[in-house]
Amino acid sequence: MRNYQPSNVAPSQGVAILAASSLVSGVAIGGATAFIGKFIYFIVLFPLGMGFATGSVLGFAVKKGKIRNPLIAIGLGLLGGLVTYGSLKYGQYMNFQQELVTVMEREYAVTDKNLAREQIDTILQEKTGSSGFVGFVKIAAQEGITISRSGRSGFTIKDNFAYLLWLIELGIVGFLAASIPFASAKEPFNEEANDWYGEKEWVGSASEESRDELIRLLNIDDMTGASALLSSVPNIWTPHIDVYSQSCVGVSFSDSVITVSYVSTNAKKQLERKDILTGLVSESQRSQLVPQISASIPETPEA
Repeated sequence: MRNYQPSNVAPSQGVAILAASSLVSGVAIGGATAFIGKFIYFIVLFPLGMGFATGSVLGFAVKKGKIRNPLIAIGLGLLGGLVTYGSLKYGQYMNFQQELVTVMEREYAVTDKNLAREQIDTILQEKTGSSGFVGFVKIAAQEGITISRSGRSGFTIKDNFAYLLWLIELGIVGFLAASIPFASAKEPFNEEANDWYGEKEWVGSASEESRDELIRLLNIDDMTGASALLSSVPNIWTPHIDVYSQSCVGVSFSDSVITVSYVSTNAKKQLERKDILTGLVSESQRSQLVPQISASIPETPEA
């Protein structure tokens, strides 16, 4: 088998789609989280959700735009994470302004919203030395974030520790927003068909004892020998080895992707799969590994 390496191709239209997705999804997800945060906000947990949501949108955009350049994917993913968390903070600033404007209208009869915002900036300038969004961030750090559990007294994170917490949250959002599209861009792409490979199709199973020999035979392109180690009956015992194939319907005789997975059970008795070998084989090699499938008949991946 030959190693698969992304071609690093990034169509201009695909990059535009990904860049637009980074900005639009970032503003939408960050803004929505800021709105929900008016009522409830869980540190770390919310950034995890924000990062996963942003990354999922960008992963889809990578597939849609046929981007095979992981560096571009991770770069625009980081941009998306920054926009998402920045939108959250700016949304919190808008909430802060709105709350103070309401207080001024109710308690001080300040009906002019522009005048109220000017007075808010004056207060921020006096207390922090900065007005606007920067002043809000500073005063939020001064006041701190109180962490508590129901029925128990909490503690407050403030000043430099507040900045550190926000930096950690930004890192969480950025990591997930970048790692998901990065992984999508590294997935096998069929350059001949100009399309992503289809869904994985189970080829066969082998015992754990056959693991090293199976990998050795695949690496030296002995597909007939590797096929002899596989059973066409699914292995219900763990641990064991599963072999999968991915092909592309558009080009009948193009290379296929072969993936070898190690299947085991964790401490909770749940099945876990770990890919231990992935590579490309020619159609003739695939027909030797999976002799029951004719090389002359293109197959349709399972839905």
